[in-house]
Amino acid sequence: MRTLSLSVLAVWCLSCGSNSAMDAGATPRQPTPQELFKASSAVKSVTVEIDYAPNAAPYTGSAGTFGDTFGLFVTNAQRLFMSSNKTLTLPTQLSEMEALTQTPGAQVTTQQILAFAALHRGTPSTTAAASFYVLFLDSYFQDDSGVRMDVLGVSIGNTGVIALFKPVIKSTRSTLFPNLERFVEQTTLVHEFGHAVGLVNNGAPTTTAHQDTAHGAHCTNDACVMYWQNEGAAAAVDFARRYVTSGTTVIFAADCLADIDALK
Repeated sequence: MRTLSLSVLAVWCLSCGSNSAMDAGATPRQPTPQELFKASSAVKSVTVEIDYAPNAAPYTGSAGTFGDTFGLFVTNAQRLFMSSNKTLTLPTQLSEMEALTQTPGAQVTTQQILAFAALHRGTPSTTAAASFYVLFLDSYFQDDSGVRMDVLGVSIGNTGVIALFKPVIKSTRSTLFPNLERFVEQTTLVHEFGHAVGLVNNGAPTTTAHQDTAHGAHCTNDACVMYWQNEGAAAAVDFARRYVTSGTTVIFAADCLADIDALK
């Protein structure tokens, strides 16, 4: 899991032109973290739109004794926006998400993800309504170093676009920890959503010295979902195991929560 702060690519995405999902000539702008969280800002609602490519459906439904699978994302998103005076719309079932009939490919670059999102995103942000677009893909991420078999997800700059890579998530399945891959998927989604809304120092200023500057927009606290090593599958598995055994529901640590709360 990692964030890609690529302003040039964000501009490229927003200038792709008209498509079937957006009005012709639309150039949606994501709100700043200050606009997202300040109770008196023009932004009054926050929506998460989720689409999934063939063979990449998110895990939903019961996670056994741990309740609903998407409960982890909902709990953490609600905690971030607590006291912010926003209405949250967060899908939790496949019936609330869209099954796509296309796939961008077995390996995808940032540019390909943004182009695919431009074709299918149905609710871009407006002045009063913030939107985030999540794609579940049957793909591996490819960057300048090659195909990344360990990258679980990416949050792309200030576009509001998040991609999760289902083959890597499925690879974390464990016979010792039933439903572990569900928690890995959810912690990945929470991590990338954290980047998308401004963590860590990714638009939301830090209130204490907890940014791991050597690893970009990540937290120095290894008990926080925003810790930098959670960007890879092996570390994410360990983090998810800790969550499963502890029963913790809010997986942002206090420093990250304080950064968001300071904006309200």
